[in-house]
Amino acid sequence: MCIRDSYNAVSEVHYIKKTTKKISAAALALVMGATAFTGCSGSTNSTPGGTDSAASTTSGGAATGSQKIMSSNENVKSAVDNVSVAEDYKNIKVDTKLKFMAWYDIQEASPAVELFKTLYGTPKNKPEGYETVADENVFVNVKVSNYNDRYLDLAKLVQSDESPDTFPFETSNYPYGIYQNLFQTIDGVVDTNTEDWVDYKPIIDKFNWGGKVYTPIVDVNPATLLWYRKSIIEENGFDDPWELFEKGEWTWSKCIEMARKFTDPDNAKYAFDGYGLDHAFIATTGKPLIGLESGKLVSNLYDANIEKCMDMLRTFDDTQEQLRYPREIENNWTPSYNEWADGNTLFIEDGTWRYEETWRKFKKKNKWEDDEINFVPFPQMDGADTYYQEMKQDAYMFVSGSKNADGYKAWIYANLLSSKDEEVKKAGRQQSIDEFDWNETLLDRLDKLKDPATFESVFEFKNGIGPDIADSTNGENAVGHLTSDVIMGGNSFTTVREENKGVIEARIKELNATVS
Repeated sequence: MCIRDSYNAVSEVHYIKKTTKKISAAALALVMGATAFTGCSGSTNSTPGGTDSAASTTSGGAATGSQKIMSSNENVKSAVDNVSVAEDYKNIKVDTKLKFMAWYDIQEASPAVELFKTLYGTPKNKPEGYETVADENVFVNVKVSNYNDRYLDLAKLVQSDESPDTFPFETSNYPYGIYQNLFQTIDGVVDTNTEDWVDYKPIIDKFNWGGKVYTPIVDVNPATLLWYRKSIIEENGFDDPWELFEKGEWTWSKCIEMARKFTDPDNAKYAFDGYGLDHAFIATTGKPLIGLESGKLVSNLYDANIEKCMDMLRTFDDTQEQLRYPREIENNWTPSYNEWADGNTLFIEDGTWRYEETWRKFKKKNKWEDDEINFVPFPQMDGADTYYQEMKQDAYMFVSGSKNADGYKAWIYANLLSSKDEEVKKAGRQQSIDEFDWNETLLDRLDKLKDPATFESVFEFKNGIGPDIADSTNGENAVGHLTSDVIMGGNSFTTVREENKGVIEARIKELNATVS
């Protein structure tokens, strides 16, 4: 099963504004371009991850990555045959294949698709223009031109009355995608107030926009993790981070203590690497920079704990304590996975999908033991009574203009059931081991991190208020500056906040006005 992460679905290009190092977007464009990923997913619900991203492509081009297509699995087929179905969903009639639009192909052998076939059969009719799709497929894959333009491509289809039926949910376009009329409410199509949804309803309510439901969330996972190598921890005399986590001792101070002891810029050793250190650490304060409460956006830019976190992140920059790998200097602005593999980086922040795309390949090449590759959640803020963690969620949006509401409803229910049924989850777990080389220990740990009792979920909406001021692939915008100027510029957060708050707060007011 593919294990995916929406925040890391694209290799972000940050055009960083710094006081000591300034580099123009035009100059940077001469030497590199944004890297996009095309991923694999199907029922990611019964696996440890989410719905987004994977193999790289060139900037501006269509997805050309080598997506791994999972094999048909008899254990999965056997498990889905025995799933019990609620009466409300038994009689859905689906006569037309669903149009699935994403930056990756749907996995026809995944548990959710197999369950869909068992419950509703394989739709016979094919949407106009897709007559060559295989008869045995449930879905028509509608490809985006490239990851960065995915919403532009979607908008063109919606405006031309050629809408796909579903599209993966991302907080990086929520609620702005509603504002743009790309997605429609599921009210009246999928009833999330029934007993079937009781496990996910509290999370779904956190995404309520203007009193309406748009996100049929069927799974929640850690948005990102800190990956480390066991042998590197031992060689440096550190306590194992996962063991500290289990004992309730994995805190900011313990993490930064390790970081300072490990970091040695003269010998090219750094504690941290990765794109999402900022928002993942911020979430451990219990508040995102921009939140969603009671159906409206809220700004937390003046939260005292966020200010405290920003002061800590400022020390990461090479103008301060140099705790992070200087990717803007050493590796064309991208993380260096080789440096992590070589033991020169203590932690790399990345999603669960990094194991499939990179770590397992290092493991095979270097003949590492199963316990060499490890991860730990982001540390708890010192003195906090609650352990907060940034989480991501699995959901498929109902695209505006879709002509296949019954197909969409059936697909959502198949995802829900495959995330809840114990036998299906067990079969999907084994599929993760067989297809993508996960091991029982790591999967057990992911199960612990997914348990609602482990963390209080925090969701960040800072990149969902419009790409003109919040493009997650470009640091040269108001929202981008909030964190990049601190963690990659060493600048004061209070100064950066005052420079950028005006346009951000104005946009929040504008979006909230549309639902008031």
